[in-house]
Amino acid sequence: MQTHHQTSQSLNALLAPFTKQFQNGLLRQGTSSVPLLTTMSQYYMLQPSKRLRPCLILLMCQATNGLGSDWETKSTSLWVGCSAETDALENILPEQLSLAQVFEILHVASLLHDDVIDNAETRRGSPSVPALFGNRRAILAGDFLLGRAMRLVGTLGSPEVMSLVAEVFCTLVEGELLQAGYTDLSLGSAVVDPVHLPRVAQDPAEDEIITSLWQEYLQKTYMKTASLFAKAMECAVILGGATAEDPLREAASSFGACLGMAFQIVDDLLDFEGDPKKLGKPANADMRLGLVTAPVFFALQEDESIRPRVLRCFEGPGDVEATADCVRNTQALSRTRKLAESYAMKAREALNIVPDSAAKEALLKVTFAILARQA
Repeated sequence: MQTHHQTSQSLNALLAPFTKQFQNGLLRQGTSSVPLLTTMSQYYMLQPSKRLRPCLILLMCQATNGLGSDWETKSTSLWVGCSAETDALENILPEQLSLAQVFEILHVASLLHDDVIDNAETRRGSPSVPALFGNRRAILAGDFLLGRAMRLVGTLGSPEVMSLVAEVFCTLVEGELLQAGYTDLSLGSAVVDPVHLPRVAQDPAEDEIITSLWQEYLQKTYMKTASLFAKAMECAVILGGATAEDPLREAASSFGACLGMAFQIVDDLLDFEGDPKKLGKPANADMRLGLVTAPVFFALQEDESIRPRVLRCFEGPGDVEATADCVRNTQALSRTRKLAESYAMKAREALNIVPDSAAKEALLKVTFAILARQA
């Protein structure tokens, strides 16, 4: 199995013909007539990044373009930038490249706002935008990028894609409110794959409070992370000609949702077993923010003594350290990894209807690399 680093290298090779156009377009969208706003908007764009979301969009386009019912209409504006001699595949549309920029801009905007909400001093080992420029300015930079994202999505020629991107905006905000403790939100169908809840929820089942917290955790994970992956993949195939009747739409969305769930669950796992230097944040950062994640829920199933700490969101003296010890002394971490693996497997299954290709193989490798990542 390839390591996460090896997979990143293979993705970079596959997408090399589009990298320069993508980065240049991204920086243009972060440019303002106000120099300070440009500096803040481009700050995270210029830092080293795996660019996971845009990579996934472009790979999904390469893997599925030509399969949608309306491909012939869409393909009149094929991107010219790949030669048959390269390892990269052809048939990425300029609108799809712009879509990759839209979702990266949205991601960066969410980082700016998250760092304000979390009072984050650093991000990936470097000073955060709020730490450098202040909370008010960081919020304005995030708002500016949201506006730029919506302006760019308006050029894609698809009202349906515009609606889905706007829906992602709303879902991210709702997820943030859910994380902040507003449990009276009317979430409707926001829960992703609720069949996972009875598989992982605590025993005994009559502990309704913990069951409810599990439910909220899965909802929040989908809304704050997986929804972005899901809508990005769905928008990619829509721009490639997939109509509402094409099973490709549901497959792409399911792939993104399940991959996003796996990604965030691994992130929650690394909060306990990752290297703080590689992660660029202190250990047990989630608990210090009062957040209950999968490792803690699984530990609670084996050691009910941590229940009071969970219910008071680790606000008591020594709560974080004692709970972290409990997590490491139970099977919580291995069970959390199995949960992430189950979502990654479902992501791979969603691609069964996609024909074999180099791009599909790369998408499958990503599902394994996410499980193996260390940062």
